[in-house]
Amino acid sequence: MVELMVVLVLLGLMAGVVGLAWRPSPKSGSRDRETISAARREALESGRTVRVQVTVDGETVTIAALPDGSIIAPDTLHLDRLTGLQIRE
Repeated sequence: MVELMVVLVLLGLMAGVVGLAWRPSPKSGSRDRETISAARREALESGRTVRVQVTVDGETVTIAALPDGSIIAPDTLHLDRLTGLQIRE
């Protein structure tokens, strides 16, 4: 019985540490994600390249959405070319 209590306490402590360490994604990038998603959708539907400009950290960058659904963006944004989502480091 004591061993079970020790295991439960350790699991509770680990869950508490994970909860404190969890970092939610920033809310400011959600509008940029919507813009990129809309550009990808338009490129897929129209069959042509769509370019959009987004402002990230005060810098305006151009992102191109290709007809195959992939995107071309500056490497500093750390975006996945196939999904358009930010790559976590």
